[in-house]
Formats: sequence, C-alpha cells, structure tokens
Amino acid sequence: MHHLTDIAIRNFRSCREVDLMLSGCTPIVGYNNAGKSNIMAAIEWLVAPSALGEGDFFDTSLQVAVEGVIEGLDEAMLDRLEPRHRTKMLPFIQNDRMRLRRVQVEPGGGKAAAKLEVRNPAVEADAEDAWQPPPTGIPQAIQALFPDPIFIGAMEDAAEDATKPKTGTTLGKLLAEFTAPLEAAHGAAIQATFDAVSRQLSPDGVERVAELQRFDQEATQAVADFFPGINLHLDIPVPEVKTLFKQGTVKISEQGRGEIRDFTSLGHGAQRSIQMALIRYLAELKAAEGQQTQRRLLLIEEPELFLHPQAIEQVRLALESLSNAGYQVVFATHSPMMIDRAAIPHSRIVRKDAVTGETRVMLSVSEALQQRVENADTRLHTLFELRNASGWLFSDRVLLAEGPTERRLLPVLYETTMARTLAADRFAVMNLGGVGSVPHCLKVFDELGIEAYALADFDFAINQSIKHRLIDKQDADLESCLTQIAAMADQDPDIEIGGNGRPTNGGRKKAAQVYAEWARQDAARPVALALHEKLKAQRVWLWRLGDIEAVLGLPGDKNEQEWAEFTQRLEAEGLDACVKTPQSLRDFFHWLNRPLGP
Repeated sequence: MHHLTDIAIRNFRSCREVDLMLSGCTPIVGYNNAGKSNIMAAIEWLVAPSALGEGDFFDTSLQVAVEGVIEGLDEAMLDRLEPRHRTKMLPFIQNDRMRLRRVQVEPGGGKAAAKLEVRNPAVEADAEDAWQPPPTGIPQAIQALFPDPIFIGAMEDAAEDATKPKTGTTLGKLLAEFTAPLEAAHGAAIQATFDAVSRQLSPDGVERVAELQRFDQEATQAVADFFPGINLHLDIPVPEVKTLFKQGTVKISEQGRGEIRDFTSLGHGAQRSIQMALIRYLAELKAAEGQQTQRRLLLIEEPELFLHPQAIEQVRLALESLSNAGYQVVFATHSPMMIDRAAIPHSRIVRKDAVTGETRVMLSVSEALQQRVENADTRLHTLFELRNASGWLFSDRVLLAEGPTERRLLPVLYETTMARTLAADRFAVMNLGGVGSVPHCLKVFDELGIEAYALADFDFAINQSIKHRLIDKQDADLESCLTQIAAMADQDPDIEIGGNGRPTNGGRKKAAQVYAEWARQDAARPVALALHEKLKAQRVWLWRLGDIEAVLGLPGDKNEQEWAEFTQRLEAEGLDACVKTPQSLRDFFHWLNRPLGP
C-alpha cells in the first residue's frame, strides 16, 4: 500500500536539517525535549498545512521546507483515483514514487503562505524548475491519498477534546472514522426526516405549523407601530445530517451507576485509556475492510501514557494492525514495551545538540548495519543480537556483556560501588550471545549516537580481538602470553594447546580456567595489563584475572543460588568484604563514566 517516506525537514522549529525514513509503523524514541514532537508536526504540516509563525522557524531568514516521497503509486493504486487526477499525477511519478514538498518563505501570511510543490522527475535535481507548483488536480489527489492526519499529543486534555463538538479536534477526527460509515448507511433516511421537520418549522416552510404562523402574524402586528413594513419570523433551526454527526462526543456510564455522563469525571489514566481503546477498536474494524484509496497519517505522542503494562501491549498491537489497514502510524514513545523485536531495526532515535539546540535523527539499526558492516551474514547475526533487547533504544550509553553473571550481578555491583543505579546514569546492559558480535555492535552504536562499551573475558584478547584487528596478530604482549601458557602446558598434562597455539576446551582444564591460572602468575600481570590497556583504547574492558567470577572470587557455578548468596553478602557486608579484587571493579565503573572520546 502507498505510504509516505524519505522525509527531509529543513528549518522547522528545532529541526534545522533532519532526514528520516518512514515505514508503515515508525517508532521514534528519545529523551524529553529532543524534538520528537517537532518531527511529527513537520510531517503533519507536509500533508495538512497550517499557518507558521516565527516560533516555527529555526532561522527566520530562511524558508521552511518539508519534503517527502509518496511510495507505492503503482497502477492498481492509481486506478482508484479519479481519472482526471490520475492523469495529472502521471508525469510526476517515477518508479511508483512521487516527490513533493511544502514550503513557506517567511513567518505569517496564514495557511495560504504554505505552498505545495512537486518534483518533476524529467528535470535535473539542481535545475531551477525541478520543483514546480502542482497542476490543478494533484492537491486533490494527494488529499484523497492522505486525508487530514490525526495527531494525538501526549499532554492533551483528552476529556476536553472528547466533549468538543468540533471536527478539528484529534478525537473528533478519530470519531469521524466511526461515524462516517454510519452516516453513509443512514444519512439519507435521517435527512428525509429532518427535511419533513424543516418544512414544519422553518420560516419559509410550506407546512409551517399554525402556532408558528400565529406568532409571525401577532409579533409582526406588535412591531408595526415601531417599524412599519418589518415582518418577524420565529426561526427554529433544524440540523443537517453532516452537522449532526460532526457533533458526536464520547460519554460514559459505569456499572452500578445508571446515569450517562461526560468522562471529565474520570481520571487522566481512564481518559487516556478510552482514547487508546478507540484506536484499538478502530484497528479491529479496519482489519476487516478491503483495500482503500486513503491512507490516513496517525501521529501519536506517548501512546503508553497513564496505561497499565498489559494495556500498552494492546495499544502496540492495535497500531501495528492499523498500519496494515489504511493508516500510516508514527509514534513517539518512552516505553520499551511499545517496540517489539520486529520494530527495533526501523526505530528512529532522536537527539538534540546541547550547544545548537538542533534536533538530529540517527540512522536506524538497519541503515547503520548497511553502512558499517560489510558481510551480509555478519549483519544478520549482529541484527539478531541487537533485537534481543530494546532497552538500549532508551539509553544514552550501553554496556555490552557476554556472560550470565554480568547480567545478574552488574546492576547491584554498580549501585554498591557508585551509590546510584545504572538506569540513573542512563546505562543499559545488553547481553550478547557471544563476544564475536562486540566489534560490530560497537560500530552500529556509533552510528546510532549511543556511547557503547564492552566487557570481555580474557579469551577475547587472545582470539576475537585478533580476528577483528583490535590487536595485531604479531603483538609482542600477545606472543608473550601464548609463550607463557605454552610453558604451563609443558608442566601440566591437563592443559591442551591447539594448532593455533591457544588453549582448547579439549583438555581436562577448560580454556577459561587456563587463562585464570595464567593471570595469577607474577610474570603474567604486566602482560595482562598491557593487553588490557590496548583493548581499553578500543572501548573493551578486559578482566585481567580471566573473567568476572575470578574478580569476584566466585567458584564459577554460574547459577541463581550462587548469585543470590553473593548479592545477600554484598548488601550485608559491602564491596571490600565480598569481592576478591574490589579496586578492579571501582576502576571499571569509573572508566565507564568517563566521556567517550579519543
């Protein structure tokens, strides 16, 4: 189905220069005041312009321009348009795509100052006539393709919105989606009834009732002494059907209380729930309908606001359903529950430059992988890792960790050491299925504008860091490490060395145990420290004692009982009493909190 994509926003509010791709259902995430609302307002303005004032211009000396592409204008789609509109659009369509933009040169001038332009694909992009006013018929066709958007803001008074009998309100537009089929089915019959009433009540009605005729005569006689020649008529207006349906509002009743009343009596959570419940109901209705010419933009700020977690899941599913049934959905959210695994690759992270105040939209995960990771199989594997958790979407910084012990104990260790939580420092811990994804994930997070660090066992330095060229395979410290481990194997038959000169898991002692034993030797410490410092420069913290269990002094059973007992001791006795090398943990957490830089 056709949809809007390739959005380019220039000079609109905080969006000095913003580009983003839209899908059928596009999540936008970012902290408060990052510019998410401005992005959605710009998209709305492209389709349904409004008057722009000085506050809508990032720089009042430059024009505001919002550009987009309508994609999916194939023959089947165009055949649903009026023939004359279809004919006017064809010269501007290339590869089933049409590019359009809305421009306003200066603040003021009302809605008419926002001019629509279309891109002529037959002209070079930098030519003066590449953009031109649309021929008559194209604006009407665009209106048919994208009716007025529905924009539901985060802080709107849902009750006031629901009780206003105005089609311009957001909920009014939403209710119109329900009442339009009702009007189509019964409007003519209701209008016939109104017409009969009008003939009896209207001043010029042919069947005007006797009481009204008597009032007209007697009132005219009464005023004749003051204003001769003036006739009075009592006018009792009869509504038109269209007006009647536009005045529809939402009221509520509760079990045990018979009266029907406005839902202003409900709390904000209930009001928001009703708003989102109508969206879910709309999704169910639209899912049963066939293909449509229209695709309405549904723009929602924080749909999860005031909702119970189970209700959030229902809203997410409703928005996904609507995106497949005549709606294109863009929503801004602060909740990981609003983004499922399938949506993570297409989510957009919004940032605001602290110095300039400009809004920036980072690449999506899919775009970042294409740009930073060459091998298709590696991209797929890395994407799988990134889709395993959505928490990083809502954080400024990410710590990549491999093992279950890190996942279970790092939060409590961080809080004990730093006297604050990882979440308070805007950190997300992301557990990977294997350390092989670490370098690729670091690259992707660079493109996403998220500070990323990794935590690795010592075998990462010996194996993966060479594979990914974080350490040279001829590195002197690496060679010293392997030489010392080979000497250990000569004295210990439980250690097996593979053809690549590294310990394997084929011996009675696993590779992790061999590294831990090696790290405890005096000769190993300067070598381990040197490798540790080299990887720190690559944003990878290496446990110099082998792994986190060695640092904490745990036996390495890696089960819930071990972690629970350690947590209890940590809370009761403190870091120094419970951890084998507490300073290494302090050093690690302080390193994490250093600004990312060269």
